[in-house]
Amino acid sequence: MIEVRETRLPGVGKKFTMRTQRGEDVCAVVHIDGRRELYHRPDPDEDSDAVIVLTDEEARELGSILGGVVYRPELLEHLEVALSDLAIEWIDIPPESPLVGLTVATCRIRTTTGGTIIAIIRPEGAVAMPHPDEALRANDTLVVVTTPDAFAALTRLVADGPSADVT
Repeated sequence: MIEVRETRLPGVGKKFTMRTQRGEDVCAVVHIDGRRELYHRPDPDEDSDAVIVLTDEEARELGSILGGVVYRPELLEHLEVALSDLAIEWIDIPPESPLVGLTVATCRIRTTTGGTIIAIIRPEGAVAMPHPDEALRANDTLVVVTTPDAFAALTRLVADGPSADVT
């Protein structure tokens, strides 16, 4: 388990520090104004840090990249990120799926599987936290937070569409 230490910095913001498996410290300072600073200390016993300063927008973009929302390597196609008893799954929508053309609301992922779409990845860019009226398109990739056991239900929903008896 990765331990992240959180430190309140009065008048500045918060600092988050974690030690990597290689024994290096990585620290993120989130300022009140949204600016972020990333620090890397290869040797925790020394005082030399490498620092990267990011705007709020840059930090969010980097977070999307690191979190796998913007790009997902093919080798990690079925990566399951465990979040306690939750998982993040990437679900491809093939052109023949009955979900193509349905909105987020009418595809009924939440009501039939308990999952929540947190992003839609498209060639022209990702849609974070899509609106219920957002229509799904062929070749979309849905990023869904769900329980690990619900993946089969998600796969069935993509293949078969929502049942008519669910309201």
